[in-house]
Amino acid sequence: MSSLFNRDPQSPFVALAPGERILALGFLIVTAFLASFVALTSETPGSVVAVTAFVAYLAALSLPFVIRDFKPSVFHPLVFYVLWMGFRGVLEGDAVLAATGLEFHRALPGLTVRELNHLVALSFALEAIALVALYVGYAFAPWLRIPQWRAPEPTGAVWRCALWVGVAAIGLLMLIRIGGGIDQVLMQRGLASDQRISAQVGGQWNFLAGIGVVATLVWLACQPAAVKKPAFWILLLAALSIRFAATGSRGGIVTPMLMIGTVWVLQHRRIPYRAVFAGVFCALLLIGFLGEFRATSQQVSALDDVQLEGGLKDWAVRAIEELERHAGANNGQLAILGRVPHDVPYLYGESYLSIPFVFVPSAVWGAKPEAGGKLNAIRIYDQPLTAIPPGAVGEAYWNFSYPGIVLVFLVYGVFLKWVACAYHANAGHSLIMVIFVYSLFYLQPTTPSIYGFFHAIVPAVFIWWTLVARFRFRYTASKADSSPLGVPRAGNIVTQHTRNHI
Repeated sequence: MSSLFNRDPQSPFVALAPGERILALGFLIVTAFLASFVALTSETPGSVVAVTAFVAYLAALSLPFVIRDFKPSVFHPLVFYVLWMGFRGVLEGDAVLAATGLEFHRALPGLTVRELNHLVALSFALEAIALVALYVGYAFAPWLRIPQWRAPEPTGAVWRCALWVGVAAIGLLMLIRIGGGIDQVLMQRGLASDQRISAQVGGQWNFLAGIGVVATLVWLACQPAAVKKPAFWILLLAALSIRFAATGSRGGIVTPMLMIGTVWVLQHRRIPYRAVFAGVFCALLLIGFLGEFRATSQQVSALDDVQLEGGLKDWAVRAIEELERHAGANNGQLAILGRVPHDVPYLYGESYLSIPFVFVPSAVWGAKPEAGGKLNAIRIYDQPLTAIPPGAVGEAYWNFSYPGIVLVFLVYGVFLKWVACAYHANAGHSLIMVIFVYSLFYLQPTTPSIYGFFHAIVPAVFIWWTLVARFRFRYTASKADSSPLGVPRAGNIVTQHTRNHI
C-alpha cells in the first residue's frame, strides 16, 4: 500500500505517485457520476446536453493521467495547467453548473434556460477540444537544447529583503496620505472602481505596496533554508499585511502564498499534505471573510460602521457560493460565446495586439489596444470601468472563431514544452525557478494572464538581481548522458526513457 504513494525523488517537477494518479482519476470519475445523476434526475431544460459535454471535458482532463508513455508530475507545466485551470474550475463551480444548469446570465438576459444550458454545453465542448489541441501541440513541439547555468549566491538576503518590504510600506503610507487615513484605504474595496485612490492618482502606490511579497518569494528561491529563519516569516507576514491593507485583494494574498508553497515543494520534492489541507481551509475562510467585509463596506461610509456577520462556517460557505457564481451567472466566456458574432463582431486579433504594449500606460497612450478583459467589459457587458476575464477559450473564439481555439492552444502546448525544457535543465537555478513558478500561475493563453505575468515577472527579476548583487550566468556542461526526468539536457541524447517522462 505504501508503494502507491512513493514518488520519484529525482523528478524536478515533483512526480505524482501512483496512488495520487488514482485519486485524480477517481475524483474525475466520481464528479462525472454525481453531476450526471443530478442532471438526469432534474427537470431543467437542456441539462442533459450540458452534463454530456461536461463529461467529455472531464475525459479530456484525465488524459495526462492515463497516457501510457507519459509520467505526470504535479508541477510539470502541462499537468499543472490541467490541475490549476481544470480541476480548480471543477471545484469552483463547473461541476455544479453542469449538474444544475444555468437559469440566468448577466450579459444574456434574453436567453431561455434551454438556450443558456446549450451554451454551457458548447463551452465545455470547446474546453475539451482546446485541451486536446494543447496536448497535441505539446507532443509535437521540438526539443530544445538548453544549457545549464549557475546562479550566484545571494548576499545579505535578510536586510535586502527587509529593504523591499520597507519599499512596500512606503507605498502603503503614500496611499494613507493621499486617502486621508488608514480607514479610508481599507474601505477602498467597497467603492466603485472609478472612485478608488488608484483611479485618481494611478496604481503605482498599489504596485509598490505589493512588492514586499515578491521579495520574500525570491529570497526563498535563492535560499531554501530561509524558512528556518524567524526573519523570513516576520517579513512575509508584514508584506502580506501591507499588500492586503493597500489593495484588499483576496487573490493578492492567497496566490502569493500558493506560489511560496510551490517554491518550497519544488526545492524539497515532497508535498506536505497536512499543510496543503490547512492552507485550503484557511484560503476559504479568507475569501469568505474578505467577501463579507467587502459586502458590508459597500453599505457604510466609515470603517467603524462595518459589522461582520456569521462565523467560520458561514464565511467558508460564502466563499464556495461566490466561486460558483463566477462559474455561471458572471462567466465572461459564456457571455462571449452567447453574443459573438451575431451581436458583437469578431476581434480578428485585436485583443492579442495589446500584448506588445503591455508596459505602455494608458495615460501615455490612451488609444492603445485593449486586452481581452477590458474589451469584454466594454463590448459585451457595457461596463467600461472594469475588466471581466474572457477565458482563454472565449478570447480565442472571439478573435478567430473555432479555428482560433485550436491554433491558440496548439501554440500554447509548444510553449509549455519549452518551459519544461528550460526548467528541467536548470532546476537548481534560483532565477529560473522564480520565472518558472510565475509562468505556472500567471501565464495562460489569454491577454489578462499575459499582462499579469509581465507585470509580475519584471519586478521579480529585478529583486532577484538586487539579492545576488550581480547578474551573471556561467555555463557548465551537463554531467549526465541522459535524464530520467523528461527534458533533454544540453548535448544529451534523448532516450526513450526520457521521452516517457515528458
